[in-house]
Amino acid sequence: MAGRKKGNTIRQGFICPVFAVSLFEGKSEKHGFAWHRGGEIMAGTLAVSEATGLHAEFKAWLEKMGFEDVTVTGKKNDALNTVICDRKPRLVIIDSWFYRDGTPRRIGELLKLFPRLNIAVVSLHDFPLSNAPWFIWEGAKSYLHLWEGYGEFKRGFQIVRDGKPYVAPKVQSLIDRCGEWPDTKNKMTRRQKECLVMLCCGLTPGQIGEALNVSRRTVYSHLYSLYAAFHVHNRTEMVALAWEMELVTPKDIRLYNRKKERRSDKLVPQWAAVKRKCDSFFDYE
Repeated sequence: MAGRKKGNTIRQGFICPVFAVSLFEGKSEKHGFAWHRGGEIMAGTLAVSEATGLHAEFKAWLEKMGFEDVTVTGKKNDALNTVICDRKPRLVIIDSWFYRDGTPRRIGELLKLFPRLNIAVVSLHDFPLSNAPWFIWEGAKSYLHLWEGYGEFKRGFQIVRDGKPYVAPKVQSLIDRCGEWPDTKNKMTRRQKECLVMLCCGLTPGQIGEALNVSRRTVYSHLYSLYAAFHVHNRTEMVALAWEMELVTPKDIRLYNRKKERRSDKLVPQWAAVKRKCDSFFDYE
């Protein structure tokens, strides 16, 4: 499938998990989120960061830079969606490392839910430069990188504050070299989800292939597709990201274990058995 051609310039982000997003009138049917109804005006800035101890400092710094009505949150996944709907911010700011290597992918999913979002990503650390263009390809409007120098970093924030897109020069040069933009609309297939759940249960690719009655090569093909989609390099990183982004839930693990017990007398992996025992203390519906 042909990719999108480079047309927009890139934009940039902020230190610690922060995520910049401008919201224009938009509506999402999936979760019943709706904005700009009845002439509502969106205003203010929402900054998203895991560094809860620094939220006050982030708020003060952004206000000093001229951002109005600043709110900082550490909410993730569905909870973050709810905050966005409640606040209806004009601008949202998120750190490039908020969802670890899966942040670009998660931004793409957020924009599917809220297509009118104008997102600015901020990087205050050594997030892999080669992965940075994916924020733009996934739909973010801006990307700011502290390592471009504080002067350029500050200039980027001033541009984003004024509602314009901005992309750090080094990242923009990478995008320009790529020509056509890659297709980012691929979704995780049912088979890939099955492989991921079993991987999180502690099974090896060989065991996954046996359970699904497919070759180990086929399992590796599914796993490599997941690694590429979520910008990770191995099984350990994929499992960690799956839990971080809630791609796999305790309910998925319990469901798989019940199916496995019905199919054979083999014991479930020790990791999964311990987790199932722990889950029994909680009410997951």
